[in-house]
Amino acid sequence: MTNIRSHKGITPHFGERAWVDPSAVVIGDVETGDDVSNWPMTVVRGDMHEIRIGHR
Repeated sequence: MTNIRSHKGITPHFGERAWVDPSAVVIGDVETGDDVSNWPMTVVRGDMHEIRIGHR
């Protein structure tokens, strides 16, 4: 099982040097900026609406 998942054909996109902890989950319509961290046990769900996380 991977922690970065597509949903309805949409895959998350990450900026440069973005980091996702192995225990975190990122799903669907999610975009992060550069130097963004997703820390342990976090879930970012882009299944209902888009999620945009700006640069550090």
